[in-house]
Parts: sequence; C-alpha cells; structure tokens
Amino acid sequence: MSALNVASLSATAKNGQFLQPYLVAQELDDRPFATAAPLPSEIAAGLRTMMRAAATAADGTATRAMTGVPSPKGAKTGSAEVDGQGRSNSWFTGYSGDLAAAAVVQSGGHGGDAAGPVVARVLKAG
Repeated sequence: MSALNVASLSATAKNGQFLQPYLVAQELDDRPFATAAPLPSEIAAGLRTMMRAAATAADGTATRAMTGVPSPKGAKTGSAEVDGQGRSNSWFTGYSGDLAAAAVVQSGGHGGDAAGPVVARVLKAG
C-alpha cells in the first residue's frame, strides 16, 4: 500500500465516502475517477472520533506531530516491520479541513516521530 492510498483512507474517514486520490487534475485528461458506496454514517463518525483523539488527546499517539495543525483534524500513526530490518518503517496519515496526507519514512521507527512531522508540514501548508 502506498502513502497515496493511505491518504485516501484518511480522506474517506473524514468525509464518509471514498475520494479518488490524484496527482493530475481530472479536467486535464478527462479520465473517470473511481467510485464506491459511502461508509455507514456510524462507522464514519467512529473513525473520525478515533482519529481526532489520536491527534488531540493528551495521550494521543499523533498529538505531538499534529500540534499547530488547524482543526478539524485527525490522524493515525503506525509502523511496519520488514523481515531482517533493524528498525521499523514509520507511517502516518492525517487530515485537516479538506486536505488529507500520508507519509512513510523507511526505518523511521514510530509513526509519530518520523512520518508525523512530514504530514503535519503538508497539512499546515495546505
């Protein structure tokens, strides 16, 4: 799974429906975007509640990285271990307003420590 896919997961949780990630505006090549059924409202609300807590609660795993990111905001941290790798890969995804982003840092350790600041800079700039 790529960081772009994970950013789409954050956007879907925030909006309650799938949003096609893209790098080139649709009107430039007129291609169709993928569609999907919306999330049930209680599931979308639950995801937003959990992601908001991760980004804002005193003990949230993403709170430090998301400090200064405008609200409404939410985030999810993670790590991925690869066989034989000494330190796990750091990943982080978050949203603020109508922008979602994600990052992976190879051998970065905890998501909030390495990939979190990358995502926070993007969200603050957006």
